[in-house]
Amino acid sequence: MERKKIKLIELPELETEILQLCIFPESFELIAEECTSENKLGVIADAIKNLMHYKLLIAANVENSLNWIYDSDKMRESTFKATANGVEWMEENL
Repeated sequence: MERKKIKLIELPELETEILQLCIFPESFELIAEECTSENKLGVIADAIKNLMHYKLLIAANVENSLNWIYDSDKMRESTFKATANGVEWMEENL
């Protein structure tokens, strides 16, 4: 079965940087600390939400047995990792 091609998505620099940081699960604090293109936590949180909207990033909540549950008001309690589509986007665009 052939994989469906993902639609071409153009990402701003911040979203691209965050996606690259999340090849493995990363906490919100670590993403914010390692992010060089932005230092405002609210802007970084919005970029993460955008990546989740495009299904390029998911919340990977290790402590929660239902890892599909995500509360955007409690981002600091979540870790984030790139999805298969996110990795594919990086392979095609970086």
